[in-house]
Amino acid sequence: LRSCAAALTGVHCTDASPRAQDMATTLVRLARRARRPPHQPTRTFIPDATQLLIDAQAITGLPWYATIPCATLAVRGALVPASLIARRHGRRINLAAPHLRKLQQLAAERSQERPDDKIGTAKLLTSGINGILKLHGARPAFLLLPFATTLPSMIYLALGVRGLPEDMIAEGGCLWFPDLSVPDAYLPCVCVAAAYANLERQLAAPPGKASIAGAAKNIGQLALIATAPITFSLPSGFHLFWLSSTAFTALSGEAFRVLDRPPPVPPSSPVAASSKEASPRPRRRRKGKKRRSS
Repeated sequence: LRSCAAALTGVHCTDASPRAQDMATTLVRLARRARRPPHQPTRTFIPDATQLLIDAQAITGLPWYATIPCATLAVRGALVPASLIARRHGRRINLAAPHLRKLQQLAAERSQERPDDKIGTAKLLTSGINGILKLHGARPAFLLLPFATTLPSMIYLALGVRGLPEDMIAEGGCLWFPDLSVPDAYLPCVCVAAAYANLERQLAAPPGKASIAGAAKNIGQLALIATAPITFSLPSGFHLFWLSSTAFTALSGEAFRVLDRPPPVPPSSPVAASSKEASPRPRRRRKGKKRRSS
């Protein structure tokens, strides 16, 4: 160390100062660190979303205000088959709905006739429902397929957008938001309003009737209003991702509504009619005065 310090300072090794010795020690430590092999990143099954976005921008050469929406639309477009499968099974369940309602009526009548055999009634009802659904080829679990695929994918992509370096997207904006790494005052309002209108349109329930879609719409709109103040602290790049995803949801919903209309639900079977309606009412004899014979 003394010889190294002397060589650096130009002083003889026996006359090296303590300051030169400390400098030499620091240089030796830095040299040892440089000799160490570089840190190898841990290999994971799921690639880094941020790195995928950076690679996509480097390959396409698009600015960041176009790369983020294009990546969002590409991911959402790849998940369209899941929505088609869910809609197909939803149609089959609608076709089986009249038979399921009749089965529930029969189960209710049996439970009234045999109140002590509720377990047997439940078993018959369960086996009947499974048989009707199997006959129509309907699987209710597939109705959750769009949520099971879209929600994790959107969270994964949102984390990738949030992980983009600030110096990389600082000049990647457009219009009134040239910097995508800082929050904007207008983009959160646009995103919340678009998501609120999309829920109102896509989950509209029939007037005067309670449904699961109507409850989901109310819950989603309340969640949007409650979390609106938090969205003002998010960068503009995240709002650009959110707005493009909402636009894809609205356009795909309108396309499904026009091009993929469900068939009309068949009317209830004649067996479902009540016995009072099936049996004719007995005619009442008119009480009139008998004519007297002259």
